[in-house]
Amino acid sequence: MPDYRRYYVAEATVFFTLVTHERRPFLTDRLARRCLRLALHKVMAQRPFAAIVLLPDHLHALWTLPPGDSDFSIRWRRIKEEFTCAFLRCGGKEGRRSSSRRRRKERGVWQRRFYDHVIRDERDFERHFDYVHYNPVKHGLVRRPRDWPYSSFHRWVKLDHYPLEWGCGPEPVQFAGLDEDAME
Repeated sequence: MPDYRRYYVAEATVFFTLVTHERRPFLTDRLARRCLRLALHKVMAQRPFAAIVLLPDHLHALWTLPPGDSDFSIRWRRIKEEFTCAFLRCGGKEGRRSSSRRRRKERGVWQRRFYDHVIRDERDFERHFDYVHYNPVKHGLVRRPRDWPYSSFHRWVKLDHYPLEWGCGPEPVQFAGLDEDAME
């Protein structure tokens, strides 16, 4: 079994990728969006965090943890639990469950693990921040970041972090130094 190491650093900013079970493309469906919004709000009320982009089969998030707090795993576990219960209760469908999943009482909604990367410095933060907002273009879902409705990009345009035309040029945005394969 691979050795998964998580680096828990209080007050860190961390980049995450979570993927649906079997990469089933349901996260942007109305029911899934509603269930995810409820799960995020419920967990945020108890353990605050911020920033996300939602794609059909995965999501990326960039969170800065509060002072004295390093436990992002509990947040994701609670979000996945809240989402899965609400989603299945309201008629959402899960993927096939292997004997291993049945034995562990796991549902066929999310992949077991998630990718995390502790942000090292301001440059690393900016690259990951841009990656989150450009991801729908990278996956061919839209031609411009502003065209994707399930992203915090619009909030950051209103806050003057991005111009509305960011990422709209003829050349794709480059993310030098990021291991994009690991993040997807």
